[in-house]
Amino acid sequence: MEKKAQPMTRAKGRGQGRRFLFVMQYPGYLRYFDSAVRTLVERGHSVDLVFDSPHKQPEGREALEGLGGLTWGGQTPRRDDVWSVVGKAIRAAVDYLRYLHPKFAEAHYLRNRMRDVLPPIFSFLGRWTSASAETTRRAIAPFLACERAIPSSPILEKFIESRRPDAVLVSPLVTDRSTQVDVVKSAQALGVPVALCVASWDHLTTKGLMRVQPDLVSVWNQHQLAEAVEFHDSERDRIVVTGAQPFDRWFERQATDRIAFCRKVGLDPARPFVLFVGSTASISAPEAEVKFVRRWIESLRALPALSHVGVLIRPHPYNAEHWRDIDLTALPGVEVYPRSANPVNEADRQDYFDSLFHSEAVVGVNTTAMIEAAIVGRTVHAVLADEFQDTQGGTLHFQYLLAENGGFLRVGKSLSEHATQLAETLANPAVGRGACARFVGTFIRPHGIDVQATPVLADVLERLAASGPRPIVRPEASTYPLRFFLWLCGVVAVYRSPTRIVKVVRRTGSKVKRKVVAVVTGQTSTE
Repeated sequence: MEKKAQPMTRAKGRGQGRRFLFVMQYPGYLRYFDSAVRTLVERGHSVDLVFDSPHKQPEGREALEGLGGLTWGGQTPRRDDVWSVVGKAIRAAVDYLRYLHPKFAEAHYLRNRMRDVLPPIFSFLGRWTSASAETTRRAIAPFLACERAIPSSPILEKFIESRRPDAVLVSPLVTDRSTQVDVVKSAQALGVPVALCVASWDHLTTKGLMRVQPDLVSVWNQHQLAEAVEFHDSERDRIVVTGAQPFDRWFERQATDRIAFCRKVGLDPARPFVLFVGSTASISAPEAEVKFVRRWIESLRALPALSHVGVLIRPHPYNAEHWRDIDLTALPGVEVYPRSANPVNEADRQDYFDSLFHSEAVVGVNTTAMIEAAIVGRTVHAVLADEFQDTQGGTLHFQYLLAENGGFLRVGKSLSEHATQLAETLANPAVGRGACARFVGTFIRPHGIDVQATPVLADVLERLAASGPRPIVRPEASTYPLRFFLWLCGVVAVYRSPTRIVKVVRRTGSKVKRKVVAVVTGQTSTE
């Protein structure tokens, strides 16, 4: 990459509060980063929050209600040139090709999902379903070369300059439905340090690739570090392991009264209850989830030891619509609570914590709630159900939860085996707690079980912001022929009409000619 020497200067002096521009996909991402944002503000820094889709999951803003030192910046500007069309096509191809890697051989669901968004020009790639690691790398390489040829967005450069940040933060970066690749490029074109803050345990293996490399990548643990290196070609010295800051809130929290909680949700306080935690719609399709839960409850009732145990079903907040009108009166001792709630404010978070804490065991398909149950110290169970084969066995992040990989799940290969395991847990609730503690100590808090991840992440971001301007990065001159070809493809795709295409090419050619003349005659700079 070509490096030039006049990065954007910023007004902050050494030791003063820093200014962060944090670009997230939508407000729901605040459930991952509210503690980090709060800590930065409490340390005297200012944070501008901007979202690619500000109207999606808007309740996420509740996590930071009343906090000063924040600027709610609305929607991230989008580039309005032909490069937006070119970039979308190139990035979709990269995101599909990554799933040819042999480690994703069983990831049919993920590969099919990426195939569905391939643009027509690259639809032929969808016939390719597997390859060796080296072949996958070679297939992706030309598209990454095209990505390097795509210039930064003047619109985003102006936007970033207007905020004058000491550091730009993005999350998740690895999706084609955001502007964040262009945000990273524009920040680097201005010499502003930029970081990817990995939000969730599955983002590096269930979404797209990093098509550009930020100055810093914060990850939870060694598993994610390995994923970033192997799948995303991140440089090891750019990656920092911080621990999983979204979970700090569960370690010190105290539960409310169990009797009062059981009465609130409709369960008998005199009986133990099992908590079923729902998954997102992409993991657990609504109709399939309801049918499975009914079969699951029937399997519990068929075992005498579980015939009277209470069952609390807690739908995933973004997969709850199908539970709102479900009638379970024919299943005594079974309650759905809440019918819809996203634990982003303190009251809802306390409610959620109580659900985990007061249960005797937790059951799920494949969801972050399983990890949160492990933090609380509850034994967690799963069934390898046929209807969820692709979203359990076909995802790498689920493998981390399995006992053979250092995880904590008690897995039943059938509902009857699962019911037997669940009865064992109710008879001895501590049966899986050792495995939970070991997992939490490596996956969630790798720096020590008593070391909170949020301050570690805040320290890392402070150092990035204090490191000062970076050398400006723009595409090398050797990429210009490829850039022209890609631009021409974009013009054809956007304008379609031959007459309009000719006019655009002539107009652009005239502009380029004037600029070259100006440079040669010394009337303008090369910047």
